[in-house]
Amino acid sequence: MMHDVKLTQKFKLMNPNRRKKELLDATISRFKECVNEWLRAIEELGEYPTRGNIHAFAYKRVRQHFQDLHSNVVQEAMNLAIGIYRAWLRNKGDKPIFKANIISFKAVDVKFDRHFINVPLVNNERVWLPMYVPPKLKRFLKLKHGKVQISRVGDNYYAYISFEVEEPEPYEPRGWLGVDIGINHVVVVSDAEGKINKFYGNAISWKRAIELKRADMQRAKDMKTKKGAWRVLKRLSRKIRNKTSYINHSIAKEIVEMAKHRRYGIAIENLKGLRRRGVGKRHRKRLHKWAYRDLIQKIVYKAKLNGVPIKFVDPRSTSRTCSKCGYVRSRVTNRMFKCPKCGFQVDRDLNAARNIAKRASLPALKGEASSP
Repeated sequence: MMHDVKLTQKFKLMNPNRRKKELLDATISRFKECVNEWLRAIEELGEYPTRGNIHAFAYKRVRQHFQDLHSNVVQEAMNLAIGIYRAWLRNKGDKPIFKANIISFKAVDVKFDRHFINVPLVNNERVWLPMYVPPKLKRFLKLKHGKVQISRVGDNYYAYISFEVEEPEPYEPRGWLGVDIGINHVVVVSDAEGKINKFYGNAISWKRAIELKRADMQRAKDMKTKKGAWRVLKRLSRKIRNKTSYINHSIAKEIVEMAKHRRYGIAIENLKGLRRRGVGKRHRKRLHKWAYRDLIQKIVYKAKLNGVPIKFVDPRSTSRTCSKCGYVRSRVTNRMFKCPKCGFQVDRDLNAARNIAKRASLPALKGEASSP
């Protein structure tokens, strides 16, 4: 059975003329105001926000205030506000304020003509915006498109376009590659027999060093002892995001190509609900050292595009179980795992990756799934 995968591609817009730039900037500003108006309405509602209850509660009022925006753009602002508020409910912290310079459009409101896109801006004015289309992305413009988001970064504008790409049927795997979240490395990959052993990136220490520098700058900013500290903070945050995303992209691409070449599947730790399942504090702490959700999402969508099978397995005890004889230790405190029963010794993360690969070949257990 064939499925469609939604794949988002980034296109840089050619420099718009003055009128188009003014329309884009005005729409971005109004969209930002609209999202924040929806956030205030959600707080006023006092319930867990859904599209149904918040639409019934405040749509007429919000629409009245933003008649210069297309009705579907107002609804896109509502959907975005719901997502932001739900994330805040999970993580708490300061009250959410939307500051991003973006506009979101539904697929039905965007028209395509070769490398041009047509979108509704303020006062229902539609404009054609030409895009730079690299040769490798030309094929996407022939596919069915979904949601479109236009973003302003400095003086440049970018279009993020979602396309529906046909997903090939996954092949029957000959074996599995286990992907374990490492402590000193981003991830460690191995097969069940230990014939494939791969450590990916000692980038966590790099990220930690940058974050410590950012924390120092934050203190300087708070004490008002350093002018322009906010610009440095912004630059450091952007550096972390960009490099982390690039590293995740490179790792995901190599893992998927490795699995496809060997006709293996990819087994990943099921990180959903770790806190509720009682997994140790040390394991949970590892999740905050890297953008693992982003990495897993990249592995999953690249695997789907290449027909590589994906399976999520329960990570409990994978670091404490001997991947050779199956003996389970009470705890492991050293970097090396040494089995007191059979004497087998191996890197702890590598041992966990082998156990993850072994679990993938077993019938599905509770907490395991073929998709996230």
